[in-house]
Amino acid sequence: MRMFKRIWTLGSNELYNEGMRLFNEHNYRDAIAKFEELLAQKGSRKSLHYNLSLVYASQSHRNLGVVLFATGSYREALEEFKLALHFNPDYNELNYFIGVCQNNLGDFMGAIESFNTVLSVDPHNLPVALRLGVVLHNNKMWDRATSLYKEILLKNPHYADIHYNLGLACLGQGQVARAMAAFESALEINPNYLQARIKIVVAHIYLGKLDQAFAELSVLISSFPDYADLHYYMGLVRTARSEWEEAKSSFASALQINPSYKEAKIKLAAVYCYLDQFDKGLQELEELHAVDPGDGDVATMLLAIRGVLSSARGENFAGLLRKMLKDREITKNIPEFNKSIRINPDVSEMVAVILSVAEEDASLTAMLIPLVKNHIAEHPSYPDVHNSLGTLYMKVNQPVEAETCFAEAVRLNPQYLKARLNLFYAQKMLGKHEEAAGHGALLAAAGVSYPDFYCALAEVYLEGSRFQEARANSVKAVELNPYYARAHYVLGRCHEADGEKGLAVEQYETCLEMKPPHEILAFVQDRISKLQRT
Repeated sequence: MRMFKRIWTLGSNELYNEGMRLFNEHNYRDAIAKFEELLAQKGSRKSLHYNLSLVYASQSHRNLGVVLFATGSYREALEEFKLALHFNPDYNELNYFIGVCQNNLGDFMGAIESFNTVLSVDPHNLPVALRLGVVLHNNKMWDRATSLYKEILLKNPHYADIHYNLGLACLGQGQVARAMAAFESALEINPNYLQARIKIVVAHIYLGKLDQAFAELSVLISSFPDYADLHYYMGLVRTARSEWEEAKSSFASALQINPSYKEAKIKLAAVYCYLDQFDKGLQELEELHAVDPGDGDVATMLLAIRGVLSSARGENFAGLLRKMLKDREITKNIPEFNKSIRINPDVSEMVAVILSVAEEDASLTAMLIPLVKNHIAEHPSYPDVHNSLGTLYMKVNQPVEAETCFAEAVRLNPQYLKARLNLFYAQKMLGKHEEAAGHGALLAAAGVSYPDFYCALAEVYLEGSRFQEARANSVKAVELNPYYARAHYVLGRCHEADGEKGLAVEQYETCLEMKPPHEILAFVQDRISKLQRT
């Protein structure tokens, strides 16, 4: 009787009910206020409401943090994640988000500690290990970063991002040849890996291979005319070749695309001065100095230009320009290569974390879709982001939109097996069995070894009346997991299609022993009954 009274009391707490109403309406801040009010009540610690309020206060802070994180508001997101962890110390996944925020805010040691906290519980968490390498790089611990990436590559040799990050760590060590080899490896895996291609170009600049850098940049700019970095690096090449008018045009193009591109503005100002257009150069630097008065290089150039304008031009100024334009960026390019790397809102990993939380409904998924779409607008050539958007669409039951996203991810990187697998499932759901079968054959040839994949592929073949292939794949699924109820159900259908009634009944009965999901239970029972009567 006492237990029933507690359950009745559980359903009648007004603060908790109001907090849950606000939580379900995605009004997380007001929900938190209600939960915290309940938590502050004397004598509430022994109630079931107290523990539930802890859980949902944590969830509310976490949801707010994810949205802030996705929009790049790292400081505010960090506070929300820490509060979520305060209410639920066992929510270890939050340390991943905390580590990313700390890295992007410059707290590298804190980020290292946060990522190691995750790895202490889940030592095989690849995304976290990869981010740990980035933070080690940012903390100039390049030897440790290099060792970590090489260890990861032993088990994951086809992960383009790891090769790319290994290249960055090699640059930090001054090993340009090894860095270029790592970037080339990333490109072999993903020929559309633009950042790896750009780093190879800049390495050519560092090595003085200006003609090769110019040729490669020309090709890239024709394909990506709205990418500011490409115009910036072309400006560096043209500066090194003393092509001043062309360099001015390149830096101006970079600024037109990205008006806040600080380095491009500095270079453009210097080129103006080299062309004796001091007023324009002074204007560019004064605008920059107003935004960032603490930049010593800008302040030094301003003093030099003002000195020139108040007196005759001299060798000192010419020497200053040569240093600013050439030494800093061409012969000493490694420091620019290895400035701190931001861990951008890693949409694919963020989505994976969201979808892995069993109690999460579709609300946060729907909230993330427009943010991921904005991310794609900024990074249209990132296959991971397209795949992530498709995953979100699948979560909210929009397979048509999901198929488009997965197809684009596969187009950008044909070797992206996860995206191709998702595309296969989306097309199966949409009844596009012929297209799904084509992707399924490629996945099987690539060595995909999931029993649910082979079971789904068998169903696709069944729908296309390709009974022999269906049977072979359902047998494969059963071999991989003898307790997989759906695989036995599909194999039973294959036997039935071949007229093997006894074998079909045997597989259907095995399926029932494995307690199949509701959607196939009635079918299996019906088929057993009918087959046994004939």
